[in-house]
Amino acid sequence: MKVLFTSGIFPPDIGGPARMIEQLVTDLSQKKVDVTVLAFNKKKVTPHPFVVCKTQSKWVFCYKLWQLACKVDLVYTCDLYTAGFLSWLIGKKLLRKKLIVRFAGDSAWESALNKKQTKDDIVSFQKKKYSWQVELMKRFRSWVLKSADQVIAVSNFMKEVAQLIGVETSKIEVIYNSVDFVEKGHSVALDIKKKLGILSGEKIIMTAGRLVPWKGVDGLIKVAVELKKNQTVLPFKIIVVGDGPDKEKLEKLASDLGVKDLIVFVGKIPLEQIFNYYAIADVFILNSQYEGLSHVLLEVLSLGRPIIASACGGNLEVIENEKNGLLVEYNNVGEIVLAIKRILTEEKWQGVEYQNICQTSLFKFNWQQVVENTLAVFNKVLKT
Repeated sequence: MKVLFTSGIFPPDIGGPARMIEQLVTDLSQKKVDVTVLAFNKKKVTPHPFVVCKTQSKWVFCYKLWQLACKVDLVYTCDLYTAGFLSWLIGKKLLRKKLIVRFAGDSAWESALNKKQTKDDIVSFQKKKYSWQVELMKRFRSWVLKSADQVIAVSNFMKEVAQLIGVETSKIEVIYNSVDFVEKGHSVALDIKKKLGILSGEKIIMTAGRLVPWKGVDGLIKVAVELKKNQTVLPFKIIVVGDGPDKEKLEKLASDLGVKDLIVFVGKIPLEQIFNYYAIADVFILNSQYEGLSHVLLEVLSLGRPIIASACGGNLEVIENEKNGLLVEYNNVGEIVLAIKRILTEEKWQGVEYQNICQTSLFKFNWQQVVENTLAVFNKVLKT
């Protein structure tokens, strides 16, 4: 079986999704799958046995895609932006190759939200009409998804979104993400606290992700304002791990609201170090408007750190309220503040019993199952 992977991310890009794609490629190759990777991104790739090209040029990508797709049985795209659209256009429409699409997020909705062309949530977005530019983006990703021979959704929530877009239910397979293949690193808590300027006795409230509107970091800055007023959780620091287009805006918001000294923006952290940061968190918060299925939540759960998550999207398939974490309304400052106070004061969120609950909740997010189920989808598509 010869498979071409196309993606907008691949190591050395930082983040769980990039690392997961690399591991999937590696493990599938050990099951006698002849894998080649073509990545669309500006960062140069370090020498890698499966990567033929990593480029930001659409013309180079098209040329390489044509060359490589001619030689494979199927194309598996992990992207709905440039790499995904060109994989559909060249691989599926022109070369008539089998196409499988990994569906982890709606590129049209993300783009519209970033450009302030919508304020709607991802579900409402599928049911409404917008400007011709937004509708064109919706059509592009709809072509890719509906024309695919199979769609791999990363959660039942993303399966529902795919159905709203118009993908036939019979063509959608849910395969959860997993992080149990990732090395957890070594504990260097004191070094990290010193680096971040964390003082003795300060509670660490942490979040991580791309700094984009739907990740809700602005809401956590407002949470800091309320905690500072209330003073029942002082002293504390909110640690923000990640980078993105909203960074300057968020830093300005923290300054304008008088909590600049309570928010620490640490930027991107390599995956091999990220678990050391999670390990120092007294409470981890994912205040996102939507998630396909969050790698970050799985990573934090694997360390048994207490979690507060918005009751949105795939978060509901990872966090069971009052059991392995607390669910709150997205950007509801009052609910988040109350949840923080509970986790920092209630014994149930500390110790071995809670950590065991976290580990048990991760059983369904199994890496070997990801590999086997993905291979099964490949075989199924090639037989049709």
